[in-house]
Amino acid sequence: MPGFSTRRKRPFYGRLQPCHGLPARGAKLAALFPLRRSSASRFPPREAPLSQRGRPGQGRNRFPALGVREMAKGKTYTPERISFTDARTGVRLLQLTSFPTMSMSLSYYAMNFTPDSKTLIFLSQREPKRDAPWDLFRVDVDGLNLTQLTESEGLGGFALSPDGQWVYFHRGSVLWRVSMDNFEEEEIVGLDGIDHCGAGFVSPDGVYYFTQAYTPQGKTVLARYRTDGMEAVILREWEGKVRALHSCDPGGSGILTYEHRLLDYEGEEKGVFTTSYEFAHWTFLGRTGRLQGTALPPDRALLHLGLGEERPTYIAQGVYFWHSASTLDGEWIVADTNWPDEGLQLVHVPTGRYRPLCYARSSQGHPQWTHPHPQFSPDGRYVLFTSDRTGIAQIYLAEVPDELRERIRSGQLTPKERLLF
Repeated sequence: MPGFSTRRKRPFYGRLQPCHGLPARGAKLAALFPLRRSSASRFPPREAPLSQRGRPGQGRNRFPALGVREMAKGKTYTPERISFTDARTGVRLLQLTSFPTMSMSLSYYAMNFTPDSKTLIFLSQREPKRDAPWDLFRVDVDGLNLTQLTESEGLGGFALSPDGQWVYFHRGSVLWRVSMDNFEEEEIVGLDGIDHCGAGFVSPDGVYYFTQAYTPQGKTVLARYRTDGMEAVILREWEGKVRALHSCDPGGSGILTYEHRLLDYEGEEKGVFTTSYEFAHWTFLGRTGRLQGTALPPDRALLHLGLGEERPTYIAQGVYFWHSASTLDGEWIVADTNWPDEGLQLVHVPTGRYRPLCYARSSQGHPQWTHPHPQFSPDGRYVLFTSDRTGIAQIYLAEVPDELRERIRSGQLTPKERLLF
């Protein structure tokens, strides 16, 4: 498979370093059975880049204490990729991260990939402990160039620019961006009178960045920042603290709210998708301007809905589709499943036919990092998902075989394939 090694690689956990007061040969035991009185992390740090490693015996800190995380913005780490085949479907998978701290993709209704589908961004926790900060990373789809982009607390709302050159984010109420190439950060513009900003989205033309925030008076607001730094304004307000901003249409039609309302970039209402139907989870059907989403139990279905149509139309029924995302052209949907877990389903929208692509084997509990949240690369070739199948959340890629697409499209599925799930 192009880009994926056929050889299974063991996960890389960094170089074991001796603890203070312990000989080098005891470091492995110390890692497995750390002293309870120590507050240091139980896991060794990611290996520093070759260009930044000292010669043997060089410097006073040749053997830093176990758990001191040698991580920094702009570092490129040793690849952690593991290539393997899904045991039930035969689809090739690539585990992109394997260091023993949690990693996960951005939301399934955000854009995680650069437009050429060669690189993606994700979040990784700095330490293996509760409430540890999350840093932003980039990695190529072949698992190489694993690079840390940020090293600061209090960041959020990460969103790739349409050209893939920048990642925008907020620090407090100020919009920033970090370069995907040289990792330099730039302050763009601030907005007074708001705090606790949430998820962020960049308009497809790259002109605006949108986020939801709260005011000291307890209101929820929709904030708009110009990415050239010329302006930052509040477009709309809601009473109380509510979920307001859902996402930004990749096709450019506007902004979607949790009330199923479509707003233009000035915050004015363009229309309402529905006032009577409630999806379990939903987002845009690629660039078609329509919504696609999953039904609430006990219904087990994928549906799509146009502006003002009020009642959605069924795409597929059978398994319980949980979270779903589509290709940019709207022809294909990938969805994780639950109650029970029946794999990541690849769905052909025009025909409603589907087949399991692979099995994420995630625990699918309450924490978001236990949900697969699958999503396509812009070219539709890859599906990115999160899984804690190893006990620690990591990110994975599945490459969608062309022959699988054709068999689903034509309906030429064997009885065994239909019974896989």
